[in-house]
Amino acid sequence: MNLKSIGIVVALILIMFMAAIETSIVSLALPTIKHNFNAGGLASLVFAVYFIAIVIANPIVGEALDRLKISYITIVGLVLFSIGSLLSGLSGSFTMLIISRFVQGLGAGVMMALSQIVPKLAFDIPLRYKVMGTVGSVWGISSIVGPLLGGAILQFLSWHWLFFINLPIAATAIVLVLLTFHFKNETNATKTTRKLDVKGMTVFYIMIFAFLFAVMNKEHLVLNLISIIITIIIGYILYRYEKSLNKPFIPVTEFNKTIIVIFATDFVYAMILMGYNIYMPVYLQEQLHLSPLQSGFVVFPISIAWLTLNFSLDKLELKFSRRGLYLFAFILLIICGVLILLVKEAPLFIAFSLLLAGVSFGTVYTKDSVITQEETSPQHMKRMMSLYTLTKSLGSSIGSTVMGYVYYLSLSFVKFNIYNVIMLTFVLLISLIILWLVTKRRESVR
Repeated sequence: MNLKSIGIVVALILIMFMAAIETSIVSLALPTIKHNFNAGGLASLVFAVYFIAIVIANPIVGEALDRLKISYITIVGLVLFSIGSLLSGLSGSFTMLIISRFVQGLGAGVMMALSQIVPKLAFDIPLRYKVMGTVGSVWGISSIVGPLLGGAILQFLSWHWLFFINLPIAATAIVLVLLTFHFKNETNATKTTRKLDVKGMTVFYIMIFAFLFAVMNKEHLVLNLISIIITIIIGYILYRYEKSLNKPFIPVTEFNKTIIVIFATDFVYAMILMGYNIYMPVYLQEQLHLSPLQSGFVVFPISIAWLTLNFSLDKLELKFSRRGLYLFAFILLIICGVLILLVKEAPLFIAFSLLLAGVSFGTVYTKDSVITQEETSPQHMKRMMSLYTLTKSLGSSIGSTVMGYVYYLSLSFVKFNIYNVIMLTFVLLISLIILWLVTKRRESVR
């Protein structure tokens, strides 16, 4: 790679590192923040508003890319994230912290969406596989760096510096973006007169928040059922309306059978990844009594295998059909779960088993992204990649809630809580296997 390509990769790594490390590093300080501000049960808002802001920002990126250069939008995301980080560190009240975290989340949402679009504009396959694998593995690397860096900061400084640490990283990323984010195949959208689909955008966000409420509400089951019905009705109305427009906010005509299956797969895998990335370390610390750093090292093989896999994914594709490659990934993750269930009290064996999970996650996430990039029309690619990122964000936020509920579910026949998470992943993976088999069969019949 030349210097420009290296600069692009480094910028993407810094961008993803800031977005990924926020959850693990801030979670360490949550008890202190809760005590300092007497937040009580409201302390969870520190994470909730961050994820909500990400969900709000993801879809807007595709729309913005039709009007502005990608470098401008990236800098806006970095500046929002920096402002949110600065204000979070300076917060003197819980209300100010929550508002600051929302601003920070908006910036993170922009950066996460762009991390899926930039590789398409900058690199060809198979180099794109390697770049996306490197950037994607940052999420796992943060599971080690987060506890280590956060613990050191909390030991010698105050929790405010958990946010201040983002500022020099963001400044470096801004410089790299200004120097390298210039692409020949980038549309100069400033010349377009495309009218913003305000009605479609409004209906879309109503549908998303109805769906979030339907999944995450814990008070009354009836409200969940009503919200699901409302989500379906609004989704149908949105589909009919957007299909009638030449330039809709949501390009519904791009959602062919393949793209629908890809989005569904990515949503489910984002949920499963939360089970492994969040609740595997919790299990290792709470029930096997490892330190946060030790648990991070046990989970780290996911990142190692994820990164290594993407340097040879193009060769692996030669041995499998598309369906075969996905089924291979699903089965690997099932085998990983079985191995963990069999030897659940041996950290080294768990670490070895998680290599299979890393191969599975790396295969599915990279292929999902590339298929979306390659099989949507050029005029809608950026918007579809923004929606793809939204699907991943929704899966992550819902997965963190659902997996948490399942993990702490008390069952008389279950000795270790991680059993609950593994069993749920089996159900989700079997559902994906059936989905891919049924979809392929229908295609072959046609």
